[in-house]
Amino acid sequence: MFPIFRPRFLLALILLSATYGCDDPEKTLTPTLRITPEVFQFPKLQIDQEAVRRVELQNIGSGELLMADFALSDESSNEEFELLVERNGVLEAAPERITLATDEAIILAVRYGQTDEVEDRGAVNFITNDREQPQVTIPIQTSEQNSEIRVTPGSIDFGQVEVGQQGTEDVTISNIGGFDLEIFSFTIDGRQEFGAAYNGESILAEDREDSMIIPSGESRIIQVTFTPQAAAGGDSTLVILSNAENEPNLGINLYANGALPCINVLPELVEFGGSLLVPDRDGETPNQRTITVESCGPAPLRVTGIEFEAPGDVFGTIGVETPADGPIFQIPGITEGQALPSIDYAIGFWPNELRAYGGRMLVHSNAPDSPRTVDLFGRGVDNECPLAIPSERTYDVQPLDIITLDGTPSDDPGGEVREWHWTVVERPDGSVSQPVEEFGDPTRPADGGVDDDSGTPLARFFVDLAGRYVLHLRVVDNLGTSSCDPPVAEVIVEAVPEKDLHVQLVWSTPVDPDESDQFGTDVDLHFRHERGQERWSQQAETWDCYFNNPSPDWGLQGAVEDNPTLDIDDTNGAGPENVNLSDPETGVTYDVGAIYFRSESTFGDPMADRRAQHESYVTVRIFAKGELLTEFVGQPLNNARQLWHVVSINWCEDEVGAAPRCPEVTVVDQVFEEAEYTN
Repeated sequence: MFPIFRPRFLLALILLSATYGCDDPEKTLTPTLRITPEVFQFPKLQIDQEAVRRVELQNIGSGELLMADFALSDESSNEEFELLVERNGVLEAAPERITLATDEAIILAVRYGQTDEVEDRGAVNFITNDREQPQVTIPIQTSEQNSEIRVTPGSIDFGQVEVGQQGTEDVTISNIGGFDLEIFSFTIDGRQEFGAAYNGESILAEDREDSMIIPSGESRIIQVTFTPQAAAGGDSTLVILSNAENEPNLGINLYANGALPCINVLPELVEFGGSLLVPDRDGETPNQRTITVESCGPAPLRVTGIEFEAPGDVFGTIGVETPADGPIFQIPGITEGQALPSIDYAIGFWPNELRAYGGRMLVHSNAPDSPRTVDLFGRGVDNECPLAIPSERTYDVQPLDIITLDGTPSDDPGGEVREWHWTVVERPDGSVSQPVEEFGDPTRPADGGVDDDSGTPLARFFVDLAGRYVLHLRVVDNLGTSSCDPPVAEVIVEAVPEKDLHVQLVWSTPVDPDESDQFGTDVDLHFRHERGQERWSQQAETWDCYFNNPSPDWGLQGAVEDNPTLDIDDTNGAGPENVNLSDPETGVTYDVGAIYFRSESTFGDPMADRRAQHESYVTVRIFAKGELLTEFVGQPLNNARQLWHVVSINWCEDEVGAAPRCPEVTVVDQVFEEAEYTN
């Protein structure tokens, strides 16, 4: 076994993974982007006058929201827009990437300085991991002079206020337009315990008839109050009616004594599909599904009852005890920035006839909208589960081999198999290959191909890296029943390099939404003979093996065993790239490097800035005689033509009886800009 070298200076490999491919889609944490307002609206300004407009980006989903590749599309006459973010009231340059936890928000701002009479426009573009809004465009508009209103905060939570006491919060109303802002009225939509005052006097419509005038660029601070007469919680809205062009009818949400429980029951519909008949209701059933109950409010949630409405008592819980006093489940309230607290429980289906069944499950709780209803459907069938049987359960292959996965032997005693689902559940770090129906270009399998068709038993799989892969085969029969005993069949692929020296390069670009498609960055693997001295690429002449010199003639002229070969050159994201050398020259030192050949990519987005450079994280692994010799994980590269000189390898032979030391590895681990390694 060779020693493993792990340099302490190297960063961990950063992965940006989508949240959608989980084993249990009902538990997926999904980010959701809300944009308020949906346009940067500027008034007509005087020449050399500046204005700033703001948009709030908020994650109202349950998963972490990622936003990247912020770009300003400036269609003004003289580059008059500037993209910024506002943090703690301070404007600063917008970053390339922003991450928001659940309910977290950030202010995106545009500064506009008008230099002529031309009407200007533009847009702010970026990408997100919100699958409903993967590409976002926020227009920038300018218009004739008008008044515009801005209110902070946009909502108020008074928390707990005792009966007879009063809670007070300040609200700032600003006129960010070019003309006077006239507020015609303030009204409360909801509980009348809320009020609004300015300079100690009520400004609600029933108490005041004159308007409030706010000149351009000025603000007024009003006081919003809550004086409860009862302990019950209540939500209301302060409505501001004005001549503002942007929001003439603006509402401020008001919350008080509102620490109420909230419940989500997932999924809202349970489909058992074709389910095996059972002899009686008292026995076990193989027909089971999982229910998730989430607490989505600040107060603890208590589930007090689970009730089923269905003929024949065919639906019910499994393993759930109902206490004589107290709730069935108690779930804590939410914590800001964390996933919603939840519990899972199982329900079962006990059909005793060959027919369809339907019903409802009612989940009772202390939440205001109790009970929550889940629709239940199932069909009784006299059918055994199909059997997932692959034609081969183990594969011993070389890296870059293509194998055919075949589920044809799968069988169904009570029907026929109609679907074959192949899933990769274990793979070497950096591998991105997926089963496909066919490759788009068989000579470039790293580019992927047509998604696997579950209606056919065959799939093709590209073994992109050395290491161990585990794939699962699940089958479904003509009645919709999945394989269940066991639920999947396991296929193991062992990819072991057969050459004496095998060098592997992969990389990850966090802002690349799909590293397996035809769009992406390009990092090139370089394997240099000692006769190349300190030169790389063309300057090393024939002594650097890379994409432009993939099979040089080294060592003994005419012999092929001592010549390296670049077996794959990936140009569009993630890799891999491999160099193999069957018979290294004894006493010769070889150097391994990686050059960031192309750091620019639109990732398939026609609106993206083609000039923007993106950071990638590069990993190199070196195998000697089939075993991992050393690995270097997650080196960041961010500029085109940067060189990462990784390691030097002296190929030597151990003396008989001596402790193994060959080959000898010397860690270099240095990054150079192009001017530093070229003449």
